[in-house]
Amino acid sequence: MIVIVDEREAVTEGYTSWFGREGVSATGFCPGEFGNWVKAVADPDIRAIEAVLVGDCVERHGIARLVRGRSRAAVIALNDSKSLEDTLELFASGVDDVVRKPVHVREILARIKAIRNRAQADDEYLSECHAMTTELAYSSGFSLPRWQVGLSVMLEKAPGDT
Repeated sequence: MIVIVDEREAVTEGYTSWFGREGVSATGFCPGEFGNWVKAVADPDIRAIEAVLVGDCVERHGIARLVRGRSRAAVIALNDSKSLEDTLELFASGVDDVVRKPVHVREILARIKAIRNRAQADDEYLSECHAMTTELAYSSGFSLPRWQVGLSVMLEKAPGDT
């Protein structure tokens, strides 16, 4: 599911409709409703979100942090301006990508897929590193320090793993 966050109802309805034509489930929220929803929604529902598109809203810089607190979904900012400063501020706030409008929903879907593929590759790499470290430690007779055991357990049980 794709979530669109924008103060303008016409934007959320428009993108929801365009994603629907591509066979992708989408819903729109105004920023205040989205904040309340993210805090209250059940974990299985939040994991169903593939991406959050952040449009024009005052709170746009805080939305990425809000999403990251509960989900590993891609966060993509839709930018109306061509300002380098705005783009850099959005990346600094934690978004995964910034696209300038107008943008076709197929391009957005391709960007979401690329972000997810990179995240999956990172997860696989960390799992391989964990397995190699653990195997090396046990096969050589070394015992791992408690902090490293704790870190290994945390990486194995990281939220958002699929």
